[in-house]
Amino acid sequence: MKRVLSQGVEIAYEEAGRGDPALVLIHAPFGNRSHFAAVFDHLAKRHRVIALDLRGRGESAVPADGCRIMDLAGDVRAVCHAAGVDRAVLCGHSLGGTVALQVAALEPGLVAGVALLDAVVLFPESLRRQVLERLVPALAGSDWLAALHGYMASRMFGPFDPPEVRARIAQEIATFPAQMAAPLMHDGMNSDFSEQLAAGRYPLLFVHAHAPVDLELLNQLRPDAIVASVAASGHFLTLIVPDQVNAILDRFLAILPLAAARQ
Repeated sequence: MKRVLSQGVEIAYEEAGRGDPALVLIHAPFGNRSHFAAVFDHLAKRHRVIALDLRGRGESAVPADGCRIMDLAGDVRAVCHAAGVDRAVLCGHSLGGTVALQVAALEPGLVAGVALLDAVVLFPESLRRQVLERLVPALAGSDWLAALHGYMASRMFGPFDPPEVRARIAQEIATFPAQMAAPLMHDGMNSDFSEQLAAGRYPLLFVHAHAPVDLELLNQLRPDAIVASVAASGHFLTLIVPDQVNAILDRFLAILPLAAARQ
């Protein structure tokens, strides 16, 4: 375990394997780096892999105030710089995918590719407006945890998801810092991230599982994007079907040089 300061907050990360570019695994802010355990172990056999705990999660420190996606992007950049990473494939799950897009926008020279795992991008405007008008105010109130549990239970799971995964997510949500919930959800739903996607000049992989992403719009914005789907999984695909995720990432990494040459 290694640690680095990001805007005064201590961020924990681990790394294994060798190779360039490195893979940086960015978990959903409501989870932690253990969500990538099976992916980390698999990819580290042939690649250099770095997994971090974003601020407020896992073994990283909890910020005194709320945080935004920009702050989480700062955590990723701090880890990359501390680890001496010159080029990276950013692999982000859920809101971690929006963090990856923000890092790519801020520091394009760092990014060799982006892999979005059921990322919170290109959601229908009606859904985003509903979250902004109902859920975000609830997350700022005293019953925020119940509101967050309700949202996760109704939106994040598929019919075949194991009960132990549901229980694990519920336990992890219960430890989430209250001051972080509303600002992060606001940031995640205040944009569909179409501008960041369209502006990207890097190989892009999108792995769809359960999120209501407009894949047709993604194709219009990034016709070069590689789009794949996993079968019979809810939103937490790295916990439910890691073998499928690993196979897709293996293929993306194998063709990365060819995909980069097409940019």
